[in-house]
Amino acid sequence: MWQTTKEIWENELVQDDGHMMQVVVALAGVLVSISLGYLYAHEIFVEGWQLWTWLITVALVSGILISWRERPFSNPTLQSVINIWPLPALLAGGLLLRVFFLETVPGGLHVDEMGLANFTMLHVFPEGKTLTLSPFRTGWSSQPSLHNYIIWLSLKLAGYSIAGLRLSSAIAGTLAIFSTYAVVAVFQDRRTALIAAAIITTYHYHIHWSRLALNNIWDTVWLPLTLAAFAWGWHKNWSGGAVLAGLAAGFSQYFYGGSKIGLFLFPLVLFALYHRESDRRRLIIHGGKFLATALTVAAPILLFALLEPGLYLERARVVMGWTETAVVETIGEYNLLHYLGYQLWHNFGAFTSLADITGFYGPEVPFLIGLAAPLFVIGFFWTIWKRCYLPAAWVLLTVLFGGIMLTGAPSSSHYVVVIPAICWLVALPIAWLWEKDYKTIAMITLAAIMATDLYFYFLIYVPGKPRDLFNAMPPLP
Repeated sequence: MWQTTKEIWENELVQDDGHMMQVVVALAGVLVSISLGYLYAHEIFVEGWQLWTWLITVALVSGILISWRERPFSNPTLQSVINIWPLPALLAGGLLLRVFFLETVPGGLHVDEMGLANFTMLHVFPEGKTLTLSPFRTGWSSQPSLHNYIIWLSLKLAGYSIAGLRLSSAIAGTLAIFSTYAVVAVFQDRRTALIAAAIITTYHYHIHWSRLALNNIWDTVWLPLTLAAFAWGWHKNWSGGAVLAGLAAGFSQYFYGGSKIGLFLFPLVLFALYHRESDRRRLIIHGGKFLATALTVAAPILLFALLEPGLYLERARVVMGWTETAVVETIGEYNLLHYLGYQLWHNFGAFTSLADITGFYGPEVPFLIGLAAPLFVIGFFWTIWKRCYLPAAWVLLTVLFGGIMLTGAPSSSHYVVVIPAICWLVALPIAWLWEKDYKTIAMITLAAIMATDLYFYFLIYVPGKPRDLFNAMPPLP
């Protein structure tokens, strides 16, 4: 590896000013981001220019690292265009399902949505004040405050209303349809990817979180995009994919914690890619560009986590499930073996057998209903048999870190990140039916799953008046 690095330095960097400029800009970008994170880690309010400096630095680094002269896209053929046409239709349909009637569907605001709206208006570019909340720290409910800036922009553009508050989540939910398609297409095939995209488009669980003004839904954008972009760039020998992956991985650190399972999934993907194509030069260049971009984006929040660990980990301590208090409150006694069994049953059972217990959703059904439930289990074992371990690992890591290690099982808010993997696994048996020329059965199965989810969410769940979604928009501060 050292010899390959030396050859890259001597033959591609020293001899080429363009490549050397990329290295210099990347180092400069990382240093600027680190300095912003270090100098303002202890500051609650800042002047605001720090955000624009950081965004410009991110744009500069990613812009120069992307290999614009390389052409990863092949010339499209008529057949390739025909094969992909359902995706734009799914994106359009997904947007319609997520963006209309945000004032009333699924209902009024959750108390956390109210708090987010009030906190944002009080602290992000507040009227009559010169300082704004630092975007490089945690804020409302111990969540990274950059999301508050997205909420602020949404409220400014769409008006101070429930619809304006929830609009960014609806857009993120629509983007997740593309991210899900991308990750399945790269690691599986386009047919399975289209089926998975169709499932997530109408999936009751995903629609619901796309219509709440919370940052959980962004996990279904950033994580699959990170994995898909890097793997796609690797296969195409285009280092720009690593840059896009670095952007997604970096920005994910400013949203809900579920996407942190990417810290485990990404090394698995990298190992699998390198195992199939042992290209050390590609590993060094793609890995270097990924790290440089991701660090440029994430350095400020990482410095905050290092310098203010108490504030950064405050929420994690609250939901940690293996304290003596949490064990006794859950099972009535301090018996760790009994508690482990409880956690295993209640977290794995969340997919097919047990309902979410939280007021964020509380649908009184598991994550999967109807045909989707057995197909998910079939898909889970089938992907292991076919040695495509990514979706199974995705599920297992989510169950471990989003369920077994935490309190309140099952809790839908902790499982949002696994939704793309759920849809991937449900899609596998349907794709198998299509491949074996049972196309009619495959189409009927897919249509039944989509119709079941839509019927449940819009005609059963929403009319049933969700229990914690009844609050009005808080008055302007």
